[in-house]
Amino acid sequence: MKRAVIYARYSTDLQNDKSVEDQFRLCQDFAGRLGAKVIKQFSDKAKSGASMFGRPGLADLMTAAERGEFDILITESTDRVSRDIADLAHVHKVLKFRNIEMQCVNGGLMDTVQIGMYGIVGQMQREEGARKVKRGMTGVVRSGRNPGGRAYGYRPISGKKGELEIVEEEATVIRRIFDMYAAGISARTIAKSLNEDGVPAPRGKQWNASTINGNSNRGNGILRNPIYAGQIVWNRVHMVKDPSTGKRVSRINEDSAVETIDAPHLRIVDDKLFQLVRDSKKERTGTAARTAPKNKRLLSGLLRCECGGSLSIIGADRSGPRVQCTVNKESGSCSNDARYYVEKIERDVIDRLRVMFADTSIIDAYVEEYKAESKRIAAERRNSRGNTERALADVQERIGRLLDQVARGTIEEEDVLSMLPPMKAERERLKGELAAQEPPSNVIEIKPKAVTRFREDVESLAEILKERGAEPTVEMARAFRDVISGIIVSRRKPGEAYHYEIKGWLEGITGPALSSVLLVAEEGFEPPTQGL
Repeated sequence: MKRAVIYARYSTDLQNDKSVEDQFRLCQDFAGRLGAKVIKQFSDKAKSGASMFGRPGLADLMTAAERGEFDILITESTDRVSRDIADLAHVHKVLKFRNIEMQCVNGGLMDTVQIGMYGIVGQMQREEGARKVKRGMTGVVRSGRNPGGRAYGYRPISGKKGELEIVEEEATVIRRIFDMYAAGISARTIAKSLNEDGVPAPRGKQWNASTINGNSNRGNGILRNPIYAGQIVWNRVHMVKDPSTGKRVSRINEDSAVETIDAPHLRIVDDKLFQLVRDSKKERTGTAARTAPKNKRLLSGLLRCECGGSLSIIGADRSGPRVQCTVNKESGSCSNDARYYVEKIERDVIDRLRVMFADTSIIDAYVEEYKAESKRIAAERRNSRGNTERALADVQERIGRLLDQVARGTIEEEDVLSMLPPMKAERERLKGELAAQEPPSNVIEIKPKAVTRFREDVESLAEILKERGAEPTVEMARAFRDVISGIIVSRRKPGEAYHYEIKGWLEGITGPALSSVLLVAEEGFEPPTQGL
């Protein structure tokens, strides 16, 4: 008696496990008619048939096939295995190579011709479903209704599908943003002002410059969204699936594919103000602004506030250029509004490094204390990062599943509008957590001769920084950045001394042919005495 396995799948969260159970019963009856013994059942629940990726049941089935654990694959129809012609052909080809039959309740034994025919039909049905959804949404847009998604300043009208109404409290905020930007106030300052006034942000806890500026290609962000000028613009982007990963990625459409419909009832700002802001954005963020030369200092990109935000140049006085926390400037969510002289920080940091590297015994003593603690921290970080990555993969999969349902027209717009925003908010939160975590560490070796070379570079840097305005050589600056990964500047009140925490990579003081002491690298390189 031949050994058989069963594969079942259903596509959306709107279906339930009974769909799989029904398929199993059909296939079990069919196996009885074939005279085969069912030894195992595989299934994928709420998984799209558009790709083989993200379907653990199918992956387990193919692994079992490679091990020669069964002779027949039984499924209700070929589209349960895949609705993509290439994927279906691949599965059939692998099974055929291993002398495994593919039997379908609706179709019988599958040969190459039938696989080609059913694969074309399945893919055409899937693509036609997507086209029907798009045609339906085009009709929604042309009728002056919203095709989906929530824009700040509006809410859906209960009982009127696709229709929006203005939320006057939010509309007042939008007009304030446009007026301030037109008056020459930056998006960062606007965000800070809104946060200080306790104005609720569209998403998340606070306003940011990116919320206001948006993306020029996608036309999003408060200042770029044409809906505020009484126009609904749809179909700026389309989704395609990467065949190598199975992930959906967005692509910007040609201008000819974009639908633009006048919706004067949704106007919040007048045309004159909207155009004035648009022209102003081009001047402030155009090619000339992006390509303008920017001053690079020894610590550029390395200075950070205790809150995690970077410190950037805000101007200069007679004592030299000063830096301030960008999070405080942009959103006001960091309370550190202190200003620091960057040249003083450079001199202080170099002086501290000179002391550190004057005697390598300082590093040796530090290593012994550091190793045990770094191992514990690294283990905790790996566990935390792994949990976050798994949670992010899960929410991305759920978003992809929901978008697949939209493409096939198997879910109502109201359901999408209620389900998608929380998923996106969760995704952004998890991405933020991953971005805030330092990467896993690696074990490297400290090389005494390399330490000596770096000490010489530090001495040279110290001499250069004595002369105001002098610049280190490219080689010295590179050597410095190979070792130092960041300078954390502590909060201070006017008149108080500067305090720092030096973090480093340590790769810059390593070399392959020298004696060594083991040390965990890419962790915070924090000398025993950190305060300056």
